[in-house]
Amino acid sequence: MTDSSTTERMLNFPPSALAAIHRAATQDRSPGEAAALVRQIGFETGEGFLEAFSGWLEHHRQDPGADPASLAADDFWHHLSTFFSSLGWGRLEFVQLHNGVGALTSTEWAEAIPGEGARHPTCHFTTGMLADLLSRLVGSDLALLEVDCRSRGDASCRFLLGSAEALQIVFEGLRKGEEVEVVVQALA
Repeated sequence: MTDSSTTERMLNFPPSALAAIHRAATQDRSPGEAAALVRQIGFETGEGFLEAFSGWLEHHRQDPGADPASLAADDFWHHLSTFFSSLGWGRLEFVQLHNGVGALTSTEWAEAIPGEGARHPTCHFTTGMLADLLSRLVGSDLALLEVDCRSRGDASCRFLLGSAEALQIVFEGLRKGEEVEVVVQALA
């Protein structure tokens, strides 16, 4: 459960609410338009999630004015994962794949609907929300690309993060049937 400093800034709602957002977005829209809309909704929430994370971090570290951007990388990713887990989203594990490209993986991410049989990754809200949250932290634009998703039967949800240019190259490689790791390692 969440503590009082977080609940003052956050609303709790069931994971089925995310599924409802996805269903509503698909009405009278193509799958691509629906995905873009849900990503935009997520993007619009990034600032609020960052504010809540900052408050949560102050409380848990008992450090008034704690700045998530000032944490060492391992400490930051640990606290971000614990924050999302405390809200019921699931744990995130960070791995640096290449200079400038990292991956966040979760075997329990709340937005995914295991057994849905989706053809493509579906955690669009998350990709938008995390892109905005992390961009605000680093002070420059970051992009996220979900490359594995429990909604389509993968063992985990995996989000790549990096520059829009790097992730566009990865996306194009995936469209050609190349493996994620091969495309990422080939980046300049």
